[in-house]
Amino acid sequence: MSLVFKKYTRRALNTDPVQHWIDEKWRVDYLAFSNESVQNKVPILIVGGAFQNFSAFKFFVEKFLEVSPVILVDLPSLGNNDQLAEDLSMEDMAMVLHRFVNDHELEKVSPLGMSLGAAIVATFAFQYPLECEKLIVTGITEKPRKSWRMLLSESLDVLNRDRLEEFGSAVILHLINHNRLDETGVSETARNLFQRQLNSASDNEKERYHLNAKRLLEVENLPGFPECETLVCTGEFDTFTLPYEHAQFADQCANATFAMIENADHLPQFERMVETIALFAAFFNEESFDGLQGIKAYSPGTYINLERRGEPRYVPVNTRAFLHSDTVTSDVNPEESLHDIEVKLRNINFFGCLIEFDKSVFHLVQHARDVTISLAHPDIKLDLLVFDQTAHTMRCLFRHSDIKKALVFKDLLENWNCFQLPGREKDDGLSGYAHIP
Repeated sequence: MSLVFKKYTRRALNTDPVQHWIDEKWRVDYLAFSNESVQNKVPILIVGGAFQNFSAFKFFVEKFLEVSPVILVDLPSLGNNDQLAEDLSMEDMAMVLHRFVNDHELEKVSPLGMSLGAAIVATFAFQYPLECEKLIVTGITEKPRKSWRMLLSESLDVLNRDRLEEFGSAVILHLINHNRLDETGVSETARNLFQRQLNSASDNEKERYHLNAKRLLEVENLPGFPECETLVCTGEFDTFTLPYEHAQFADQCANATFAMIENADHLPQFERMVETIALFAAFFNEESFDGLQGIKAYSPGTYINLERRGEPRYVPVNTRAFLHSDTVTSDVNPEESLHDIEVKLRNINFFGCLIEFDKSVFHLVQHARDVTISLAHPDIKLDLLVFDQTAHTMRCLFRHSDIKKALVFKDLLENWNCFQLPGREKDDGLSGYAHIP
């Protein structure tokens, strides 16, 4: 059946989407718009992430309709599509998108995917190359890193215990880079609105978050890389999916352009909407990126050596710190509780730290989630997630779940009386991290 495109109006984004069923099992919700001047062009197909709805793409649709028809798609469990899709893997989601395209006799499409949607459209482009004209992805990683997986698992644990307020705070803290609020300009009002949305999540929304997170955790590597012309872009302060990871993905693509959106993190489409839309439109129009404000475009091959480390590390003036856990016991003396084990804090930033110790007193597998660190400063006590351990070091993430406390910690880090910025060291893996899809 041919897809019926409607004439666009702003009100149309708030109308009920069209429902398309695949094998009477999977439901795809969509809205499709076009006009006479572009009706014969390849449609741009937008697949958003877990928390986005069609109305969020109002300005994207208006700009893209100057170039091509536009199709907004909510796959099962994404956006406002409330269908639970526990049986669908990431590759299955790409298959559902492929069936949608074929069922509507679309010879080719140009997908645009953000966050979780990026992984789906990238998989679609790899698996079905003949149907993909161009591709844009933002918020993507080739191979999810260990620390990313740990925090995603932690978010599921908090959600499963129905601690919604803590869950909402943690999502905000790790999706939005609170270490760069001055640069990104994300207002307190916007953050509060987002948090209220998360704190009031319905049972269906919580279950969909659980399923989408599980889907991401099952991905060890993407199955392959697109062959079509591809734009890979990222916010320069993204700690959810790192700029370095975007560059690695772009390097694996057959025909990729890599660009960075300045003063943005994981949500450039909202924080730097004008710049992001201009970048996307230039790509679809086959225009040069030269002169685009707020955009740093890289020549092929120049981005592969992009700095892995996302944020600077501080060295405390006093490196003494103490680990505490009510459950960990010493190998040397099983009766000795680890209430105040002294360690050395090698470096630290808003997201995590590197700890050095003299003897092995910690079992990573059993106790990675139940340790607190107390620093020499009397006001700093932080819960740790330990994601890597050697004989004498531990790499840890901070389990931020209280926005006010996290911002107090940020201020303390920037107090030069307690911490100082050293020269760059050999990378130790604390290059930012992600919390949610």
